[in-house]
Amino acid sequence: MRYLLVISVISLLSSCSKADESTLVTNPVDYEKYLFPASSNTVERLKKECEFWSVKISGEPKGFLYHQKLGAALVRLFEETGNIDFLNESAKSFKDADQLVSGKYKASNLLTQSSLAIKMHDFDQANHYALKARGLTTEQFAPYMMQFDSEMELGNFEVAKSILSKNANFNSFDFLVRLSKFKDHEGNLDSAIVYMEKAYQMVLQEESSRALWAIANLGDMYGHAGRIHDSYQKYLEVLDQNPMYDYALKGIAWIAYSADNDPREAERILTVLAERTALPDNLLLLAEMADANGDELQEEKHIQYFLEEARKEKYGGMYNKYLIDLYSEEINNYDQAIELALKEVGNRSTPATNDWLAWAYYLSGQGQKALKVYEAEVEGKTYEPDVLYHMGVVYRNSGKEEQGTELLNEALEASYELGPQVSKKIKTELSRQIAYR
Repeated sequence: MRYLLVISVISLLSSCSKADESTLVTNPVDYEKYLFPASSNTVERLKKECEFWSVKISGEPKGFLYHQKLGAALVRLFEETGNIDFLNESAKSFKDADQLVSGKYKASNLLTQSSLAIKMHDFDQANHYALKARGLTTEQFAPYMMQFDSEMELGNFEVAKSILSKNANFNSFDFLVRLSKFKDHEGNLDSAIVYMEKAYQMVLQEESSRALWAIANLGDMYGHAGRIHDSYQKYLEVLDQNPMYDYALKGIAWIAYSADNDPREAERILTVLAERTALPDNLLLLAEMADANGDELQEEKHIQYFLEEARKEKYGGMYNKYLIDLYSEEINNYDQAIELALKEVGNRSTPATNDWLAWAYYLSGQGQKALKVYEAEVEGKTYEPDVLYHMGVVYRNSGKEEQGTELLNEALEASYELGPQVSKKIKTELSRQIAYR
């Protein structure tokens, strides 16, 4: 797990002095109302909707539409609560519907199952559903788009590129967001932003989940491009339309921390978010904030809570990346980290999963083994700054000092994205006399 810079109380106070206030990006006045919005009956309404469709199914078990309606309501419940049980129940509902439909109705049902499988990080199954849907309908565009999503997650980038070439439609939101994703994968962030902005313009007037998703993604991209103020404004734009869009608040928390050097404000936001959802994601960020505030006891508490929840079988492989990080960097259980990383690589050999494996090897003292993985499976295949950082460290300490230094300097250009702690580690590594492992 990567941790952020430990900042003393003195430096924290100085960073927030009046002399520096004019340079701050975030202002609690802008988003305070979104931290504590008016109470909503959405969850209770959705639960009643689930009960309604469940009764319908009891009366007519073969009514496929009832199963689909129940599944859709369960997905929305998951999104509102973060309770993974609702997502798993939704997947079961759509599988039940799959046994009752045929033809184009079956294809549509399969595409929904593909989308759910991606949420659950079951990418092979997502790909299976998309391919099966392609064989059941003459309307090929939607199945191809879902196939693209799964191929990207599986690391089949040439297949994904071919899908985009065969299905190019610059008047389609669904095509543009995927083209944007592929350009980002290629390291062409400027083009990725252009295509996402075009997609955003298409749904600008919509009050829909895809419109909010597009705005939030632009917020992310602007941040990665160093346009922090633009990023902040996009997150506020999302929250203005949906005060409960927690992803945008999480983005603001990161800006407060990484750009404004204010981990206490970031912690305040994240504490609210952690209380809103059953998902453990925010616990890791809270651990980073506790580390930044010098609170080791609270940091350890958040890590343990995360481990206790994320290890549960109901999450499948959703948190394997973070478990690998914790096993190798915090718990020093290298055997478990490597075992889990090997499992991930076996499921889908991507630059990211191979990075998890190689970094675990390196931290366990197997530098040359790590080097071989990076050379064969990662080098030149990704531009993600955290991967470049890991690879740079391994190269510098495995006989490839010059190349490793170049990689670290490249990673350092993404200091905002990586956060203060990793940036400090990179600078320390660059200034250190090399001692080969």
